[in-house]
Amino acid sequence: MKPLRVIFTADDFGLSPALNAAVALAHRQGVLTCASLMPGAPAAGQALALARELPRLCLGVHLTLIQGRAVLPPHLIPDLVDPAGRFPLNPVAAGWRYFFRPGLLGQIRAELSAQIEAALEAGLRVWFLNGHLNLHLHPRLLPLVIEVAREYSIPALRLAREDWRTTLALAPDGPLPKLAQGLIFRLLSRRARRELDRAGLRYNDHLFGLTNDGRMTENHFLALIPRLQPGVTEIYSHPALGAEAELRRWGPHYRRLEELAALLSPRVQEALRSHGVRLTDFRQLAGRPALPP
Repeated sequence: MKPLRVIFTADDFGLSPALNAAVALAHRQGVLTCASLMPGAPAAGQALALARELPRLCLGVHLTLIQGRAVLPPHLIPDLVDPAGRFPLNPVAAGWRYFFRPGLLGQIRAELSAQIEAALEAGLRVWFLNGHLNLHLHPRLLPLVIEVAREYSIPALRLAREDWRTTLALAPDGPLPKLAQGLIFRLLSRRARRELDRAGLRYNDHLFGLTNDGRMTENHFLALIPRLQPGVTEIYSHPALGAEAELRRWGPHYRRLEELAALLSPRVQEALRSHGVRLTDFRQLAGRPALPP
Protein backbone atom coordinates (compact mmCIF):
# COMPACT_ATOMS: atom_id res chain seq x y z
CA MET A 1 0.00 0.00 0.00
CA LYS A 2 1.24 3.49 -0.82
CA PRO A 3 2.15 5.65 2.17
CA LEU A 4 0.03 8.66 3.10
CA ARG A 5 1.68 11.84 1.84
CA VAL A 6 0.26 15.33 1.55
CA ILE A 7 1.31 18.49 -0.29
CA PHE A 8 0.00 21.77 1.11
CA THR A 9 -0.01 24.44 -1.61
CA ALA A 10 -0.89 28.13 -1.53
CA ASP A 11 -2.27 29.37 -4.85
CA ASP A 12 -2.18 32.94 -6.22
CA PHE A 13 1.31 33.65 -4.81
CA GLY A 14 2.04 37.20 -5.95
CA LEU A 15 -1.54 38.45 -5.89
CA SER A 16 -0.97 40.76 -2.90
CA PRO A 17 1.55 41.53 -0.16
CA ALA A 18 -0.80 40.08 2.48
CA LEU A 19 -0.99 36.78 0.61
CA ASN A 20 2.76 36.73 0.02
CA ALA A 21 3.45 37.31 3.72
CA ALA A 22 1.05 34.50 4.65
CA VAL A 23 2.88 32.12 2.30
CA ALA A 24 6.22 32.91 3.93
CA LEU A 25 4.80 32.55 7.44
CA ALA A 26 2.93 29.31 6.73
CA HIS A 27 6.03 27.82 5.14
CA ARG A 28 8.43 28.86 7.88
CA GLN A 29 6.19 28.00 10.83
CA GLY A 30 3.49 25.71 9.47
CA VAL A 31 2.80 22.88 7.04
CA LEU A 32 2.91 24.79 3.74
CA THR A 33 5.32 23.08 1.33
CA CYS A 34 4.47 24.62 -2.07
CA ALA A 35 3.32 27.89 -3.62
CA SER A 36 1.88 28.59 -7.08
CA LEU A 37 3.19 31.88 -8.48
CA MET A 38 1.03 34.20 -10.62
CA PRO A 39 3.80 35.95 -12.62
CA GLY A 40 1.53 38.73 -13.92
CA ALA A 41 -0.03 39.56 -10.56
CA PRO A 42 0.48 42.94 -8.83
CA ALA A 43 2.86 41.68 -6.12
CA ALA A 44 4.67 39.05 -8.22
CA GLY A 45 8.01 40.83 -7.84
CA GLN A 46 7.77 40.63 -4.07
CA ALA A 47 6.76 36.96 -4.31
CA LEU A 48 9.82 36.19 -6.43
CA ALA A 49 12.08 37.92 -3.90
CA LEU A 50 10.49 35.92 -1.06
CA ALA A 51 10.91 32.68 -3.01
CA ARG A 52 14.64 33.36 -3.29
CA GLU A 53 14.77 33.71 0.50
CA LEU A 54 12.88 30.42 0.99
CA PRO A 55 14.88 27.72 -0.84
CA ARG A 56 12.83 24.91 0.72
CA LEU A 57 9.57 26.35 -0.62
CA CYS A 58 8.69 24.28 -3.69
CA LEU A 59 7.72 26.81 -6.36
CA GLY A 60 5.27 26.27 -9.20
CA VAL A 61 3.72 28.55 -11.79
CA HIS A 62 -0.01 29.25 -11.59
CA LEU A 63 -0.57 29.67 -15.33
CA THR A 64 -3.10 32.44 -15.83
CA LEU A 65 -5.37 32.94 -18.85
CA ILE A 66 -8.44 34.19 -16.99
CA GLN A 67 -9.12 36.81 -14.29
CA GLY A 68 -5.64 38.28 -14.24
CA ARG A 69 -2.97 40.14 -16.19
CA ALA A 70 -0.66 38.86 -18.88
CA VAL A 71 3.12 39.01 -18.74
CA LEU A 72 3.52 39.78 -22.44
CA PRO A 73 2.56 43.25 -23.70
CA PRO A 74 -0.93 43.47 -25.23
CA HIS A 75 0.29 44.05 -28.78
CA LEU A 76 1.91 40.60 -28.81
CA ILE A 77 -1.26 38.80 -27.67
CA PRO A 78 -4.06 41.11 -28.88
CA ASP A 79 -6.64 38.31 -29.14
CA LEU A 80 -6.17 37.23 -25.52
CA VAL A 81 -6.25 40.48 -23.56
CA ASP A 82 -7.77 43.95 -23.57
CA PRO A 83 -5.59 47.06 -24.21
CA ALA A 84 -4.61 47.09 -20.52
CA GLY A 85 -3.33 43.49 -20.70
CA ARG A 86 -6.20 41.95 -18.76
CA PHE A 87 -7.58 38.50 -19.49
CA PRO A 88 -11.36 37.85 -19.66
CA LEU A 89 -13.33 37.61 -16.43
CA ASN A 90 -15.88 34.92 -17.31
CA PRO A 91 -14.25 31.46 -17.11
CA VAL A 92 -17.05 29.65 -18.95
CA ALA A 93 -17.05 32.06 -21.88
CA ALA A 94 -13.24 32.03 -22.01
CA GLY A 95 -13.18 28.23 -21.94
CA TRP A 96 -15.52 27.97 -24.93
CA ARG A 97 -13.58 30.66 -26.76
CA TYR A 98 -10.27 28.86 -26.27
CA PHE A 99 -11.89 25.63 -27.46
CA PHE A 100 -13.52 26.91 -30.63
CA ARG A 101 -10.77 29.29 -31.74
CA PRO A 102 -7.64 27.19 -32.29
CA GLY A 103 -6.06 30.21 -33.96
CA LEU A 104 -5.49 31.58 -30.44
CA LEU A 105 -3.17 28.74 -29.47
CA GLY A 106 -0.02 30.41 -30.79
CA GLN A 107 -0.59 33.48 -28.63
CA ILE A 108 -1.50 31.27 -25.66
CA ARG A 109 1.70 29.26 -26.09
CA ALA A 110 3.78 32.45 -26.13
CA GLU A 111 2.13 33.77 -22.97
CA LEU A 112 2.57 30.48 -21.09
CA SER A 113 6.27 30.52 -21.93
CA ALA A 114 6.59 34.13 -20.79
CA GLN A 115 4.97 33.33 -17.44
CA ILE A 116 7.37 30.45 -16.80
CA GLU A 117 10.37 32.51 -17.93
CA ALA A 118 9.46 35.24 -15.45
CA ALA A 119 10.25 32.80 -12.64
CA LEU A 120 13.31 31.33 -14.32
CA GLU A 121 14.80 34.76 -15.03
CA ALA A 122 14.55 35.49 -11.30
CA GLY A 123 16.94 32.61 -10.74
CA LEU A 124 14.32 30.20 -9.41
CA ARG A 125 13.61 26.55 -10.18
CA VAL A 126 10.05 25.73 -11.22
CA TRP A 127 8.93 22.30 -10.04
CA PHE A 128 5.29 22.13 -11.10
CA LEU A 129 2.57 23.80 -13.14
CA ASN A 130 -1.12 24.32 -12.54
CA GLY A 131 -3.67 26.80 -13.83
CA HIS A 132 -5.69 29.62 -12.35
CA LEU A 133 -9.18 28.13 -11.91
CA ASN A 134 -7.48 24.86 -12.99
CA LEU A 135 -7.75 25.95 -16.61
CA HIS A 136 -4.59 23.99 -17.41
CA LEU A 137 -6.80 20.88 -17.70
CA HIS A 138 -8.81 22.44 -20.56
CA PRO A 139 -8.66 19.98 -23.52
CA ARG A 140 -7.21 22.61 -25.88
CA LEU A 141 -4.74 23.99 -23.35
CA LEU A 142 -3.40 20.83 -21.73
CA PRO A 143 -1.21 19.85 -24.73
CA LEU A 144 0.38 23.31 -24.64
CA VAL A 145 0.96 23.05 -20.89
CA ILE A 146 2.61 19.65 -21.33
CA GLU A 147 4.70 21.06 -24.15
CA VAL A 148 6.05 23.96 -22.08
CA ALA A 149 6.59 21.68 -19.08
CA ARG A 150 8.85 19.47 -21.15
CA GLU A 151 10.58 22.42 -22.83
CA TYR A 152 11.50 23.99 -19.49
CA SER A 153 12.19 20.69 -17.68
CA ILE A 154 9.32 21.14 -15.23
CA PRO A 155 8.61 17.64 -13.90
CA ALA A 156 5.07 17.81 -12.47
CA LEU A 157 1.51 19.06 -13.00
CA ARG A 158 -1.53 19.25 -10.76
CA LEU A 159 -4.45 16.89 -11.36
CA ALA A 160 -7.76 18.09 -9.90
CA ARG A 161 -9.13 14.68 -8.91
CA GLU A 162 -11.12 15.61 -5.84
CA ASP A 163 -13.27 13.09 -4.02
CA TRP A 164 -16.32 15.34 -4.08
CA ARG A 165 -18.22 12.85 -1.91
CA THR A 166 -15.75 13.43 0.92
CA THR A 167 -16.02 17.18 0.49
CA LEU A 168 -19.82 17.01 0.52
CA ALA A 169 -19.74 14.93 3.68
CA LEU A 170 -17.58 17.56 5.40
CA ALA A 171 -19.14 20.66 3.81
CA PRO A 172 -22.65 19.77 2.60
CA ASP A 173 -23.69 23.27 1.48
CA GLY A 174 -24.21 23.88 -2.26
CA PRO A 175 -24.28 20.19 -3.18
CA LEU A 176 -25.24 20.55 -6.85
CA PRO A 177 -22.46 22.98 -7.85
CA LYS A 178 -19.92 20.87 -5.93
CA LEU A 179 -21.16 17.70 -7.60
CA ALA A 180 -21.00 19.26 -11.07
CA GLN A 181 -17.56 20.77 -10.53
CA GLY A 182 -16.20 17.59 -8.99
CA LEU A 183 -17.42 15.40 -11.83
CA ILE A 184 -16.22 17.76 -14.58
CA PHE A 185 -12.70 17.98 -13.19
CA ARG A 186 -12.55 14.27 -12.45
CA LEU A 187 -13.29 13.57 -16.13
CA LEU A 188 -10.76 16.17 -17.27
CA SER A 189 -8.15 14.72 -14.90
CA ARG A 190 -8.77 11.18 -16.11
CA ARG A 191 -8.02 12.28 -19.67
CA ALA A 192 -5.06 14.38 -18.56
CA ARG A 193 -3.52 11.50 -16.60
CA ARG A 194 -3.09 9.47 -19.78
CA GLU A 195 -1.36 12.37 -21.51
CA LEU A 196 0.91 13.06 -18.53
CA ASP A 197 1.91 9.39 -18.38
CA ARG A 198 2.83 9.47 -22.06
CA ALA A 199 4.88 12.63 -21.49
CA GLY A 200 6.67 11.18 -18.46
CA LEU A 201 5.40 13.88 -16.09
CA ARG A 202 4.49 13.38 -12.44
CA TYR A 203 1.26 14.35 -10.71
CA ASN A 204 -0.64 14.09 -7.44
CA ASP A 205 -3.00 11.16 -6.85
CA HIS A 206 -5.74 13.09 -5.02
CA LEU A 207 -6.71 16.71 -4.38
CA PHE A 208 -8.79 18.87 -2.05
CA GLY A 209 -9.53 22.58 -2.26
CA LEU A 210 -11.43 22.59 -5.54
CA THR A 211 -15.04 22.41 -4.37
CA ASN A 212 -14.57 24.03 -0.96
CA ASP A 213 -12.25 26.79 -2.14
CA GLY A 214 -11.70 29.69 0.22
CA ARG A 215 -12.87 27.68 3.22
CA MET A 216 -10.02 25.27 3.93
CA THR A 217 -10.13 25.97 7.65
CA GLU A 218 -8.61 24.19 10.64
CA ASN A 219 -11.83 22.27 11.35
CA HIS A 220 -12.03 21.22 7.70
CA PHE A 221 -8.43 19.97 7.77
CA LEU A 222 -9.00 18.08 11.02
CA ALA A 223 -12.02 16.31 9.55
CA LEU A 224 -10.26 15.66 6.25
CA ILE A 225 -6.97 14.20 7.48
CA PRO A 226 -8.45 10.90 8.80
CA ARG A 227 -10.12 10.43 5.40
CA LEU A 228 -6.98 10.81 3.28
CA GLN A 229 -6.31 7.94 0.90
CA PRO A 230 -2.95 6.24 0.23
CA GLY A 231 -0.76 8.11 -2.22
CA VAL A 232 -0.03 11.81 -2.65
CA THR A 233 -2.84 14.26 -1.87
CA GLU A 234 -2.48 17.93 -2.74
CA ILE A 235 -4.48 20.32 -0.55
CA TYR A 236 -4.54 23.89 -1.78
CA SER A 237 -5.80 27.09 -0.21
CA HIS A 238 -5.53 30.89 -0.47
CA PRO A 239 -4.20 32.19 2.88
CA ALA A 240 -3.53 35.84 3.64
CA LEU A 241 -2.75 38.08 6.60
CA GLY A 242 -5.71 40.30 5.74
CA ALA A 243 -8.32 41.07 3.09
CA GLU A 244 -6.61 43.67 0.91
CA ALA A 245 -8.54 45.26 -1.95
CA GLU A 246 -7.06 42.95 -4.58
CA LEU A 247 -7.99 39.91 -2.50
CA ARG A 248 -11.53 41.13 -1.85
CA ARG A 249 -11.92 41.69 -5.58
CA TRP A 250 -11.19 38.10 -6.55
CA GLY A 251 -12.35 36.22 -3.47
CA PRO A 252 -14.77 38.35 -1.46
CA HIS A 253 -16.03 35.38 0.56
CA TYR A 254 -12.69 33.63 1.08
CA ARG A 255 -11.83 33.00 4.73
CA ARG A 256 -8.17 33.81 4.21
CA LEU A 257 -7.14 34.41 7.81
CA GLU A 258 -8.78 31.14 8.83
CA GLU A 259 -6.97 29.34 6.03
CA LEU A 260 -3.68 30.77 7.28
CA ALA A 261 -4.52 29.69 10.83
CA ALA A 262 -5.17 26.16 9.56
CA LEU A 263 -1.73 25.98 7.94
CA LEU A 264 -0.14 27.17 11.21
CA SER A 265 -2.29 25.04 13.51
CA PRO A 266 -0.51 22.74 16.01
CA ARG A 267 -3.69 20.62 16.03
CA VAL A 268 -3.36 20.04 12.28
CA GLN A 269 0.31 19.09 12.68
CA GLU A 270 -0.54 16.66 15.47
CA ALA A 271 -3.37 15.14 13.38
CA LEU A 272 -0.94 14.55 10.52
CA ARG A 273 1.53 12.83 12.87
CA SER A 274 -1.09 10.71 14.59
CA HIS A 275 -2.47 9.44 11.26
CA GLY A 276 0.96 8.73 9.79
CA VAL A 277 0.72 11.41 7.10
CA ARG A 278 4.05 12.73 5.84
CA LEU A 279 4.52 16.17 4.32
CA THR A 280 5.97 16.24 0.82
CA ASP A 281 6.13 18.49 -2.23
CA PHE A 282 6.33 18.27 -6.02
CA ARG A 283 10.14 18.40 -5.90
CA GLN A 284 10.17 15.12 -3.96
CA LEU A 285 7.40 13.75 -6.17
CA ALA A 286 9.81 14.25 -9.08
CA GLY A 287 12.42 12.15 -7.28
CA ARG A 288 14.57 14.98 -5.91
CA PRO A 289 15.56 14.74 -2.24
CA ALA A 290 14.09 17.14 0.28
CA LEU A 291 16.30 20.07 1.18
CA PRO A 292 17.59 20.12 4.77
CA PRO A 293 15.90 22.48 7.25
